[in-house]
Amino acid sequence: MIRASLLIMFMTLVGLVQMYPPMGEIGNFTYQSAFVLIPMCVWGVATGMGLTRAWRWSRFSMLMFGSLLTFATAVPALAFLLMSREGLGWWEAAGLRALGLPLLIAPALVVRWHWYFVGDEARAYFRGIRRAPTASA
Repeated sequence: MIRASLLIMFMTLVGLVQMYPPMGEIGNFTYQSAFVLIPMCVWGVATGMGLTRAWRWSRFSMLMFGSLLTFATAVPALAFLLMSREGLGWWEAAGLRALGLPLLIAPALVVRWHWYFVGDEARAYFRGIRRAPTASA
């Protein structure tokens, strides 16, 4: 989680540097998307640190992050599957639906990953009793 968030943050910052000053639609998109990506990356780094230390809030953070990620990846796939066939031949409509099916793999994997954090094993891990370190006398 930490590595992925740092990689995305690095790529976003490189994109900002390369697109300075913002020109055209892609330059404006790069700058506007950075306002969403950088806070999400900071959230990912904090959550990754919390996961390594078994902080309880990091489990809830992963559940929220997984929900957002599932929604963001499932909507485009469902749009391909539920698209109307008006004005399209049957082969074009079948091709669009066939394109939507592989796009559902990512949400399915995220739901599987999300399901781990709902399970009893993860609850027990994050609910574990942490003892304060004792100093030797």
